[in-house]
Amino acid sequence: MNKCRLSCFFPSLGLVLLFMQCQQPASKQNQSQESREVVQKSPVSTTADTSLVAVLRIDSIASLSDSLFMVFKVYNPSPDTLRFTQYHTPFEGFLNNFLTVTDEQGQEIPYRGAMAKRVMPPPEETYCTVAPSASDSIRFSLLKGYAITKPGLYTIEYNAGNVSGMSNGHPVRVNIIP
Repeated sequence: MNKCRLSCFFPSLGLVLLFMQCQQPASKQNQSQESREVVQKSPVSTTADTSLVAVLRIDSIASLSDSLFMVFKVYNPSPDTLRFTQYHTPFEGFLNNFLTVTDEQGQEIPYRGAMAKRVMPPPEETYCTVAPSASDSIRFSLLKGYAITKPGLYTIEYNAGNVSGMSNGHPVRVNIIP
């Protein structure tokens, strides 16, 4: 190729590459840069990690007149310090529907709490760390967020691991008596 063709070709190639970069989703464009910046800021794993496990605990039998307290525990079975965002967990209160509660017939019990919109990705201050083989837990009343009004057998499952960054764990069952 002669000199003119080469000088015309390289700027055109640059424009094509720039156009292709703009066609990728924004999350993909910034992914490598963000992860490099985060790793340099902190020795702790800085992305939410599905190695963390959500563990639910509730008495197997409870009275409808009780507050239906349950424990939500985040367990880290790994040898590394990991972290999760409080978004969509009881650590931030009932600001989203983070549980699926179903009755014996499989009917979902309505969530009656707030549905907050969030800044994504979650800001640094929303993250909690969990040391290796350690856990963090919180106790809360199921009735503050879910309209359980009848006795019966209920299944409760954490459903927001895709937001908080932990695996959903196993469902629990509770027999609610009058």
